[in-house]
Amino acid sequence: MVYQRVKVNSSDELDKLFAEHKCEVEIEPDSFRKTRYIDSKTYDNLVKYELAFPLYTEIAKSCSMAFFKIMRSTQTNRFYIGFINLGGHGPAYEIRPVQLSDIKNYEYMEKMFANHAEQLDWGIDLKENYQV
Repeated sequence: MVYQRVKVNSSDELDKLFAEHKCEVEIEPDSFRKTRYIDSKTYDNLVKYELAFPLYTEIAKSCSMAFFKIMRSTQTNRFYIGFINLGGHGPAYEIRPVQLSDIKNYEYMEKMFANHAEQLDWGIDLKENYQV
């Protein structure tokens, strides 16, 4: 599969993106503070969005990322942050659900991706099994 992403160039475009793609399936509120594993096919099928405007470009730079991205499930319209963990083992696909308020919390986003996304990785809950 060819990796493709859609550029989001402003806060207004980000707001519009969330307004156009309302999540269709509810999850427990605690799930928004937990990371889970998914398989590579599920990860590949998430729509990737590059947030190509400040402060996200600064977060990407400070966290040694090529760009800052969020992802969306086409099945539920839920948005996620995440990454592919290649830390000395086979790839582990890690995602965490987010709401628009989470995405706009710049300190939280920087915390999640600092130090090679260690906070995302440390937040793994193997019992999370909601529909992605």
